[in-house]
Amino acid sequence: MSASNPSHTGEAVILDAQRIARCTQRIARQILEDHHNADRIVVAAIEGQGRVLAERIASELRDIEAPETLLCVLGMDKEAPLDHPMELEAYDGSPFDNQLMAEAVVIVVDDVLNSGRTLLHGVAHFLPSRPRHVGTCVLVDRIHRRFPVRADYVGQSLSTNLKAHISVQLSGPGPDVALLKD
Repeated sequence: MSASNPSHTGEAVILDAQRIARCTQRIARQILEDHHNADRIVVAAIEGQGRVLAERIASELRDIEAPETLLCVLGMDKEAPLDHPMELEAYDGSPFDNQLMAEAVVIVVDDVLNSGRTLLHGVAHFLPSRPRHVGTCVLVDRIHRRFPVRADYVGQSLSTNLKAHISVQLSGPGPDVALLKD
């Protein structure tokens, strides 16, 4: 796919709204294909744009009649995840019952995989709950890692230079878009 240039210099569209919708559908189908025997799938969003992406994936899973699909949100300080407690909530803001994780398939969702730190801390948060499987999902994988984590489900992989920034906008204003900013 070639990147188009919007009116702003130094920006390129890497995923438009239509491609984001197709990526979300494909990711949901891949999750179901990999975990069709699961009793429960927990889609765990990293707060921010990961929340919107996780909501869409959970909705797609429900539409294709996946096993019981639950959605929760993990709040964390992405800049200093060890300095502040992580908070897990159900999507509606109520407390999330960690016992629902036991023997479940947990998919940790964020918008962009950059260094890997956020996803690594997110995955580590769920391990004490003894899930059957933990997977990771991102809309854009930048392929630059400082931590040993990879995304199991990816909308778009993109090799960028370290100075570039990926901006994902899924919750308005304007259409959904993923931009590469130099």
